[in-house]
Amino acid sequence: MLKAVSRDTLTHQTAITLKRFILTESLPVGEKLPSERELSEMLAVSRNIVREALSALVAEGVVVKHTGKGTFVAEFDRQAVAISLPLVVSQDDTTAEEVREARAALEIGIVGLIVTRITEEEINHLEAILDLYENKHAAGKSTIKEDIEFHLALLRATKNKVIVEMSPLVEDVFRRSLAEDPSAIRRNPDRIVIEHRRIVQALRERDSAKARMAMHDHFRVQNFPV
Repeated sequence: MLKAVSRDTLTHQTAITLKRFILTESLPVGEKLPSERELSEMLAVSRNIVREALSALVAEGVVVKHTGKGTFVAEFDRQAVAISLPLVVSQDDTTAEEVREARAALEIGIVGLIVTRITEEEINHLEAILDLYENKHAAGKSTIKEDIEFHLALLRATKNKVIVEMSPLVEDVFRRSLAEDPSAIRRNPDRIVIEHRRIVQALRERDSAKARMAMHDHFRVQNFPV
């Protein structure tokens, strides 16, 4: 249904995101990066993609790997790397805003199906995801994996195979957002849990209008009609 993102593109996008993260967070020389597993969850890509991206950064001298210890920030020319980074990371000629609008249109548009078809078990699963989100947030850990899983669970609740096949759109929005603002890897707005719980409560009440409004408020896409 959707154009597949090439492996090279994902690796390149991940490498750029990691460089931006190091620069925007002013990580000092010798700072240890999260593990490959953690980065995989944070960036919504496979561990192999993370490994390839890190290898590219090693080749550029941005990071250094110490066997058995992890990956660390190296001594490199930060100004030169900052200048070399593209203003926008894109896999094609679409803009990040267009991708966000498409995702909002998808999820707001399927609210009626979700309300009609979601089971109590699936609603409980959404709440379990939010509980884990809050626990990880309280521990200062990245919650991007749980954020993505919440929205993918909403797509699955439609019981529509075509809609489920649009899952990569949701993941792409997160990847592009992180590429634009890598500090989001560490920043976890409390508002996300509140807004997600509003969505779940509306679903539990089987209130389509309330769920649609909660979803609309959550996306915050400018000039997007309800």
